[in-house]
Amino acid sequence: MSSDALVTLAADLIRAPSPSGHESPAAAVLLEAFRELGFDEARLDEAGNALGVLRRGDGPVVMFNGHLDTVPVGDPALWPQPPLSGAVVDGRLWGRGAVDMKSALACMTLAAADAAADGFRGTLVVAGVVQEEVGGLGARVLGERLPVDVVVLGEPSGLDLMLGHRGRIELEVRFPGRIAHAAKAELGDNALYHVMRFLQGLERVALPSGGPLVGSSATPTGLVTYPEGGANVVPGSAVLTVDYRTIPGDDEAAVLRRLADLADEAGVEVSIPTERAISEDGTLQRSFPRTVGPYLAPGESPRIDAARGALREALGRAGRTPAERTWWFATDAPHLARSGAVVVGFGPGDAELAHTTDESVEVAELELARQGYRALAHAYLREAVD
Repeated sequence: MSSDALVTLAADLIRAPSPSGHESPAAAVLLEAFRELGFDEARLDEAGNALGVLRRGDGPVVMFNGHLDTVPVGDPALWPQPPLSGAVVDGRLWGRGAVDMKSALACMTLAAADAAADGFRGTLVVAGVVQEEVGGLGARVLGERLPVDVVVLGEPSGLDLMLGHRGRIELEVRFPGRIAHAAKAELGDNALYHVMRFLQGLERVALPSGGPLVGSSATPTGLVTYPEGGANVVPGSAVLTVDYRTIPGDDEAAVLRRLADLADEAGVEVSIPTERAISEDGTLQRSFPRTVGPYLAPGESPRIDAARGALREALGRAGRTPAERTWWFATDAPHLARSGAVVVGFGPGDAELAHTTDESVEVAELELARQGYRALAHAYLREAVD
């Protein structure tokens, strides 16, 4: 199919609102594209993931994976172009999901159809997953129930080859205190002073470092005091949220101990909150800690070598040489790798535009991504005629 069809599908996906937990409009667009392109199977699974399957006999199982959900659009007045317009202006496709990551799903879908027309041996799955932005329900279900050999994850990479990312642990640190009238504060115990001393320690604490993922980090991101709204009340307790990024070896138990050791008094509690996820139709419910493990693909392996060679050849024809990097944000890769799959990353777009009011992607980059995905399909699925 033409480049126009690629942009049309990406724009149609952008125009279909799909905030986390309510992805069905975008899923419907993707399923219709699977059917029009002659996929052997187009269906929703129990989590609400949209799956398109191309079967060509015995062989490896490869998954092209991207998420359907987006973060909220925010204030539409702040966007240079309407956030759900899918408008093409000055060679760029605009809208929420243009980078993160509906354009990649459009490229994957057409590239899969291209590869099938060329001929391959094995099974190629295109998966549009749900709730990636809020805990990864869709990818967790796929990782448990759909064994695959290789996953190509389409998070934005600027057409570079991505080999992993740091993990993320969301932490809540609860500080005790004692309520009093602010005009006679000495009668209470202000929880905010304990928070202050904890933050001073957090800023100085030595965190694990080294390796290709560089090092762990701990960033305070939120603070709530109790009772809420009491501007003239000494807070009797406070809860601090910390975004902690991990590297391999810096596990949850070590992180919890490290932060607990920073407390200046007994009674401070450090915990990982629980995410309670439910599918859009209400039939599937899961609870899991708000964590994503670090992921690092094996740097030297036949599957990584295959990706390197395929992308260098496909992009080299356009004068592009893909670098090898790791993402600075967490992805669904650890969930998808649970069954033993190798996960490689490749996608169009500048990740720094994701979640912003400037979210847009070069149309020319979409066609290059399509060619890259097509090459990756053939790298992993031997052609029918050797």
